[in-house]
Amino acid sequence: MASLRGGYAIAGVGLSRFGKVPGVSTMGFTLEASKRAVEDAGLQMSEIDGVLVLMPAVMGEQHGWAARVAAYLGLEPTFCTTLDMGGATACGAVQIAMAAIEAGYCTTVLCAFATQNWPQGVPLQLFGSELQLAYGDVGAMCLMGHIKRRQQHEYRLPDELYGRIAVTWRSHAQRNPEAQMRKPMTLEDYFRSRWVVEPLRLFDCCPNTDGGGAIVVTSLERARDLRQPVVRVIGAGQSHSAEMIEPARSPRGQWGGTAAGRAAYSMAGIEPKDLSCAQIYDAFTPRVVHDMVAYQLAAPEELDTAFAAGAFTFGGRLPCNTAGGLLSEGHLSGFGHVREAVRQLRGECGERQVPDAKLCLVTGYGGAPHEAPPTVSYSALVLARDS
Repeated sequence: MASLRGGYAIAGVGLSRFGKVPGVSTMGFTLEASKRAVEDAGLQMSEIDGVLVLMPAVMGEQHGWAARVAAYLGLEPTFCTTLDMGGATACGAVQIAMAAIEAGYCTTVLCAFATQNWPQGVPLQLFGSELQLAYGDVGAMCLMGHIKRRQQHEYRLPDELYGRIAVTWRSHAQRNPEAQMRKPMTLEDYFRSRWVVEPLRLFDCCPNTDGGGAIVVTSLERARDLRQPVVRVIGAGQSHSAEMIEPARSPRGQWGGTAAGRAAYSMAGIEPKDLSCAQIYDAFTPRVVHDMVAYQLAAPEELDTAFAAGAFTFGGRLPCNTAGGLLSEGHLSGFGHVREAVRQLRGECGERQVPDAKLCLVTGYGGAPHEAPPTVSYSALVLARDS
């Protein structure tokens, strides 16, 4: 890992149109985001020789998805694979791209993703273990309801904390003209929102988002010759576990993802206190609580007071999810988080710009926690403004 530190960069980022966008296929969103990322980097499409694509969740069995994306883009890559770590894929793909370039398999890698939540003519498929289906305990919302209950049971976390997370991120989305959810929200609005899966309210949950995102990774030397200010990848880490199976459960205080964070910080040679901002994987408010603790950004007992005091908004000690996060900008499986981190470090964020942003943490989370056996994946990147 030491040989990868600081030697690679994100040269381009791009999102497709996103929100509720009927009439565009998953492939269409993928191609749109990819073209925008390559254009952002100032590259020709023909200069891409590596392609990594996250498998869309509702596609069913579709072998060779990444190769099909490459074919539509007119590419014949020397390194190409379909990935599936769910929301951990964006950060994980950047790490894999660096390793592939280091190994000499390719020189410039496109990492991409898209989804269409209601594809016409494609039946949605119901997944879940035989131990859950009988009780209707299927899907991410049910899982996150259990996680919130556990957090509140172990640490006596108040409902207000989860509301403050949602309200804070919504205030950030109001500074983002592209955000899917920009309507002002108060704590009272949060408590008035309906139950989805108790104890989760509507505003504990991200919206459905159609759209895609893409990232271009290349060597630091090459990135410095391209269009954009360079954003270096100085730290990366992953961890994959079956932490919810009780015999393998980590000791209290060793939350899932801690190993991914330690690997990323160690590779970067920094501590959490050195960060300028962070983009936390936040499909649900309990995910924010989890990652704040796992990545050593706050202790559980201080989170409510810290959010109430504005510690994680602009002007606070660590602005987080500065574009509104998955909860309010839109759920693009973490690709929006990587783009926002890159744009913050380039100084492109206008009204939501964090002054003198130098280091940004990005986290990812995915896997199959509602399958049997339940497994989860964590990934993390530390990105740095080039000196």
